[in-house]
Amino acid sequence: MVLLLAAACVSRKPSAPPPPPCAFGVEPVDVPVAAATPDERNERFDLPDGPVWWSPAPADPERDAYREALGRRLKAQGLEPRALLLRQRAVFAALPGDRSREIENADTLAAGMAGTVGPVSCLEWLLFQRQARRFPPLSRPTELFAWVLRGNGRVHVYLSGADRVGGRLREEVTERVAADVTAGFVPVAHLHNHPFMLDRQPGDRTWATAETVADVGGALAPSLSDVKLWRAMRERVGLQGGWVTNGLDTARFAPVDLDRLSAWP
Repeated sequence: MVLLLAAACVSRKPSAPPPPPCAFGVEPVDVPVAAATPDERNERFDLPDGPVWWSPAPADPERDAYREALGRRLKAQGLEPRALLLRQRAVFAALPGDRSREIENADTLAAGMAGTVGPVSCLEWLLFQRQARRFPPLSRPTELFAWVLRGNGRVHVYLSGADRVGGRLREEVTERVAADVTAGFVPVAHLHNHPFMLDRQPGDRTWATAETVADVGGALAPSLSDVKLWRAMRERVGLQGGWVTNGLDTARFAPVDLDRLSAWP
């Protein structure tokens, strides 16, 4: 009996190590910027590269609660990416003058001519969650912006966010991105979120007008301003693509897509 047990122990294969968790595991480093607002953060994460970051985010109680709360509010309109896209397109189509051009990227994405839409990834969710823990996304929607770079077996992420819808590209952050590119990193994407914006009123903090109060946000087509920025960063640092997330799903645009999308002159 002892010999049989010993043989069984020898022949048993060691179990595979568990996959790495979807967690940063490190604290970011602050990136100082001039005239930062009190609520503004600019941070740099230095992470080991690996498949976990690019895989779909695992189940998370915070994301489940976020989805359920949105579902209760939007009801029949739903949270499916195409439904959100078409709803926003209808608002944009009614805008006066050149502002109605915002339908162009919605049409391109809806037709499958540029970009792919899929569940939020581990990395995207962690960045969204970090911003959402500072500013509850349903009661106080805000936007985050992040550079994602890969090289030398590492992932560098520069995350910026403040208590506002919209934002600005900080030169101090861009300079660090450019230095990483010189050191051999590839700027895979620039990420930002399109927040859901409920109970809007003309002139509120979401920049709502009488024509746009019906836009609940959360649609994943990049604006013409988004694409203009991506193209400018392609020229400056070799940006490869852009990602737009709403915390549940993400539209990802490859290098070739940047020329298929529309941008302001």
